[in-house]
Amino acid sequence: MPILEIFAIIVAAAAILLAWRAIQELKGVTAKLDRLQSTVYETRQEQRAAQEKTDSKIAAFDVSMQKASGRMRFDPDWKLARLYQQEPRAEAVLAAFHIGGCASCAVDENVTLAEAVQERGANLDKVLTALNTLPEDGGQADLRMPNVRFEI
Repeated sequence: MPILEIFAIIVAAAAILLAWRAIQELKGVTAKLDRLQSTVYETRQEQRAAQEKTDSKIAAFDVSMQKASGRMRFDPDWKLARLYQQEPRAEAVLAAFHIGGCASCAVDENVTLAEAVQERGANLDKVLTALNTLPEDGGQADLRMPNVRFEI
């Protein structure tokens, strides 16, 4: 066998060995990346849960302050029909929480605000805070609700 062929076989074997080693290292790096992505995902979920808990506490505090100061204009025991009659903009606020406003979010106007909020799995304190944020004089309010931004 000529020396060039032997040299080519040795080089090919070395290349195969290097490729195999690179594949093994790539598998290790891929496994580390998967673990890191999983950690990032879990951390984001924990952060979202902590943010939701904080937001709920802030909303509860807002409601208690509104009650204490006498600025609580809307009662959770009101029927939705009364709420809409008292404050026509309330329908748009509730729609932002997926409580009425579209066919898939429709609610019976003869249920109370608290019942409608509970039925939809929303946070009553957040809904009350949003409703009580509406200007009393019927003026414009730039509201930012969950996943919706609109002007009333």
